[in-house]
Amino acid sequence: MLVRIFFPIIVVLSIILFGCDADQEVDSTVKATDEHITEKKNGAVRAKSLSEIYVVNPQVPDDTTLLQVGQTIKDSKGTVTLKGIATLNETVSIGPIQMKIKNVKLIHNLPVYSLMDYFHYYTEHYEEFDFVKVEVELINLSSETVHFGPIAHLNTSNEERKDFDDDFYIEYLGGVLEPKGSKQGALGFIVEKSAPDLQWIEIITSDALSKDRKEIGKSQEIKVGFN
Repeated sequence: MLVRIFFPIIVVLSIILFGCDADQEVDSTVKATDEHITEKKNGAVRAKSLSEIYVVNPQVPDDTTLLQVGQTIKDSKGTVTLKGIATLNETVSIGPIQMKIKNVKLIHNLPVYSLMDYFHYYTEHYEEFDFVKVEVELINLSSETVHFGPIAHLNTSNEERKDFDDDFYIEYLGGVLEPKGSKQGALGFIVEKSAPDLQWIEIITSDALSKDRKEIGKSQEIKVGFN
């Protein structure tokens, strides 16, 4: 008799305990899903900061700590010296695209011998040159695909013009921005006319175009002065 009574009690207790564990697992799954959705929503609104996702360019030294004019950094890729900087954190709108220009730097570069062939494609002065680095963040606020380029042209105070295909960082910031998507990174342009020192640059964006290549935002011109 005791065995018959005890067995049902064990079964009931097991069901109750299993139910509690199942509830906890469901709660954990729901919480994890909510956190994932929150991260996805945040990602659609704002890209992470450069310090969070920064990937060192394979051709030039990491200049993230290069913040004072005259400061020099040397590593296995060469030696870079900061000649000018503008910390903007300025946002402009081109149709549904929000473009934030973070830092603009004028950098003198002495690449190591093994990298000179790479820069020879962009300049005859591949042993030593100045370049402009522009850090940008792009956000597509619309629910449609948008075609956009952060820098279509770049003009300098020394009357030099660079085009988007002169960018040697090649981080593919131009092109398609997915609905509610974002991109960020840097573009680098070697300047041949480096004397006198640059006083400013002017960035001309592309137009923002819809999926069927119709204009939905007019290009903007942004002038940036160096400290």
